Amino acid sequence: MISSSKCLPILAAVGLVPVLLSAVDEEISFNRDIRPILSDKCFACHGPDPNTREADLRLDMRDDALAMEAIVPGDLKASELYWRITSDDEIEIMPPPETHKQLTESERELLTRWIEKGAEYEAHWAYLPVERPDETKGLAGPAAVDHLVREPLAAEALKMASPADEITLLRRLHFDITGLPPAPEDLPAFRMIGREAYVDRLLASPHFGERMAIEWLDAVRYADTVGYHGDQEIEVSAFRDWVIDAFNRNQPFDRFTIEQIAGDLLPDATLDQKVAASYHRLGQSSQEGGIQDAEYLAKYQAERVRTTATAWLGATLACAECHDHKFDPYTTRDFYEFAAFFADILEKGAWTGDGSYQEDIEPYQEAGIAFGKRGPQLAVPTEQDLENIERIESQLAEAKRERDRPDPALARAARKWAAKTRQALAEDRPADYVYLEERGEKNEVDTKGWNFVNAKKGQVHRGGVARVQESAELIQHIGRAGKKPIEVSDGDVLFAYVWLDPKNPPRQLMLQFHHHEGGWSHRAWWGEDVIPYGKGSNGPAHRRLGELPAAGEWVRLEVPVAEIGLGPGDRITELAYTQFGGRIYWDTVGLRSTNDRYQWADVPEPIRGIVAKPEARWSETEKDRLLSHYRTIAPEREAIRARIAGLESQLRDARAGIRTIPATVAAKPREIRILPRGNWTDRSGELVTAKTPHFLPAVGGEKGEGTRLELARWLVSPENPLTARTFVNRLWARLFGNGISGNLEDLGSQGQWPTHPGLLDWLAAEFVESGWDVKHLVRTVVLSEAYAQSSDPAPELLEIDPYNRLLARQSAIRLPAELVRDNALSVSGLLNPEIGGRSVRPYQPAGYYQHLNFPRRTYQADRDENQYRRAVYTHWQRTFLHPAMKAFDAPSREECTMGRESSSTPLQALVLLNDPSFVEAAKVLAARSEDLVDLFERVLTRAPTAEELRVLEKLEASERKRLASDSAAAEKLLGVGLETVEAEDPVALAARTAVARTVLNLHETIIRY
Repeated sequence: MISSSKCLPILAAVGLVPVLLSAVDEEISFNRDIRPILSDKCFACHGPDPNTREADLRLDMRDDALAMEAIVPGDLKASELYWRITSDDEIEIMPPPETHKQLTESERELLTRWIEKGAEYEAHWAYLPVERPDETKGLAGPAAVDHLVREPLAAEALKMASPADEITLLRRLHFDITGLPPAPEDLPAFRMIGREAYVDRLLASPHFGERMAIEWLDAVRYADTVGYHGDQEIEVSAFRDWVIDAFNRNQPFDRFTIEQIAGDLLPDATLDQKVAASYHRLGQSSQEGGIQDAEYLAKYQAERVRTTATAWLGATLACAECHDHKFDPYTTRDFYEFAAFFADILEKGAWTGDGSYQEDIEPYQEAGIAFGKRGPQLAVPTEQDLENIERIESQLAEAKRERDRPDPALARAARKWAAKTRQALAEDRPADYVYLEERGEKNEVDTKGWNFVNAKKGQVHRGGVARVQESAELIQHIGRAGKKPIEVSDGDVLFAYVWLDPKNPPRQLMLQFHHHEGGWSHRAWWGEDVIPYGKGSNGPAHRRLGELPAAGEWVRLEVPVAEIGLGPGDRITELAYTQFGGRIYWDTVGLRSTNDRYQWADVPEPIRGIVAKPEARWSETEKDRLLSHYRTIAPEREAIRARIAGLESQLRDARAGIRTIPATVAAKPREIRILPRGNWTDRSGELVTAKTPHFLPAVGGEKGEGTRLELARWLVSPENPLTARTFVNRLWARLFGNGISGNLEDLGSQGQWPTHPGLLDWLAAEFVESGWDVKHLVRTVVLSEAYAQSSDPAPELLEIDPYNRLLARQSAIRLPAELVRDNALSVSGLLNPEIGGRSVRPYQPAGYYQHLNFPRRTYQADRDENQYRRAVYTHWQRTFLHPAMKAFDAPSREECTMGRESSSTPLQALVLLNDPSFVEAAKVLAARSEDLVDLFERVLTRAPTAEELRVLEKLEASERKRLASDSAAAEKLLGVGLETVEAEDPVALAARTAVARTVLNLHETIIRY
């Protein structure tokens, strides 16, 4: 049996149990034993903040406490503090009863003994220099880690747990290093090459960066939307990819830091370094109408202080925005001086799209920086993007040379065309005018939201692109043509070309035209009468013009304007292309008219004059102009023109496909004042310059004063003790379930005394001295015996140390939300392992976005291989986070998050059973498994026990019996998801799918032991 009294000091230090130190022979440590009591019970009234300080007494400073005789070292009778904490008088006792912060008996005992022993103070542990403990001299790597874990255990007559079995350890290493489960072939490899070599192999995996990125993206509040108000989308995925790549190439953490804080300020900054500096633009922003620019600039600067201080320093500097910190030495001046480091970032508070800034942006534009609705934009082409553009440009140049080659026959054809056109105009014959082609640029038609395809991806009638529309029910796209409306003349005929998919034809298609005064009551339709607009009638507002056109070919639909109630002078300001079901390609919309405005519309003004004259009166220059124009319309050159149009479309797509990211651009620093009580409207506060917190070591000028680049270098300077401790503590928490200091975002007075301070400092020193080598740090920890322990606790240890703060075992850790889904996709074989790229959209419940406004949005899940990408690439909608991610405790990332909660709820089981991603994974897993044993091993790496197999077989038999009388339910189950499976016996496969859903729902499946 383990004596619980032996473990009490360390547990009390982290706030798990109260303890009388007199019960054990233990020296009092101010940081471990006394500071937490004073911070929790006393500092609010007798701490750093002068605005709330009572009786001018500071208990956080020894000299102040002694000067006021609150403490007289060694003399209880003379110490006011002692009398106040032991008083029976409700008026005299401290803390006052109304604070609800009464001391426990053990806390009074601690304070009493501390005063008796001399009331020594220590500087707060996190602010002291990082030094290796003396007892680790001669020790290196995992051996040092194990020594620092064993030493306090041995003092309590405890020892580490036995090592985990090889399957548990293999799975632990995979989930912790790559975030993916081991494949069937990994266990033999692990046995063959050994743990050390296997760890090196995992660290070299490109999936290492994906796993490491999850926590860092939480910390730097990465998301694909802007939060606030409308929570509109913003393209920032290049930053996420930079983070993944930085971890994969093991970029030293000091460079990793410098490039995020000030990559744009580095000499000859590379594109990657500028992308890294977009860190500053990841926070929430707003384009709500009516907001005040100055207010939101203040919000953005405060958010940068919060995030930077928390993510790198583990500091609650945010608490000093309105008043001096109540528990730590941070002052309000520190807050605003820190904010001044970011005053050079060119931005607006209200991103209302008006293009106005506090300074002239023209020099930036001349330097090649683009400006969009959200300010400076950085184009981030990949090597593949650049290669693709270069290839298309080369092909386009060759095609244009082919189009422009001299050809006497073409010159003769141009003359014939001119004569024919002159005669047609004289006889007033109707001519086609193409109104809408490509993406609507010609007549400034707004086609936002339309789905365009080129000839490589679909059917195109003319030009480089056509529009594709597909749905099981009603769907339409509307083109807004108000800038250059179609003006109708008597006898005109509207036309559009359609291509119906023979494998998926629609039930009905409809052309709708919006009259500038009369609305939408002008419609023509073909096929069944199922579209609700005008359904059941047959008149100008709902004119049936025949059966569906032939499928599998381009068909021209014609609509005489009189048939739909339009006449001379009417203007069409909107066009709607509507269908019920099926898949249709739409292209080449226009008007056949005798109106000179449209007959001549496709003939440029200079050419009109040439055509109007007899050939004998043409000059040589006019002949050349006519020939140049004719090349653009000649039937003889239609093929090469189509090729040029296709290549131009590909080039536009390639350039438009280049990702952008909001850029951090340095400008003249804004004026930064201390805002009294954080009030952005109060400009009476003192002007401040950029400096680091006054009580921390200063680097880079007087108290760190200077630029973002100097701040970045200060964050990772050897003199700054916080950054290494903060990162190491966060990494330890991921690998052991708890930080060495339990409060990951607060290493200050309100945080927790480290359970193993020597271990924390040794790891921090090792991290810095290794050159901030992240992979070395991970390798050192995961190769330790402490890491390899079993996570099964002895019952008595579970009772006295439920949170495993003693490290006498490993921890069982629920997989983070991203890995829960990744695991299911991986074991089923569905996972798409592609690294990087734009964010993707997995299945999501219909209507989940119904309350998103400005603009209204509907969610379109990916219907290709992107559906099976890792969850680190999932579209992150701050205010409407994907519900499966939310159920498994992923944060919204509206603010910096240093550690996620880990809940266990019935909703999680329902997600695992019913979310289409998991149902589809179960279906494919069932289809690809040879039997139930194989299925079980694919998921859990181990074979099932006899009892487990018996239960699964019973479930499968039960499901087969149930589904045998309900084949429709079996087919429905197998129809979930994009992936189709072939089954000779659908009922049998559906039954096995039910088993797979159960196995994917097991506690063991989503827990890393």
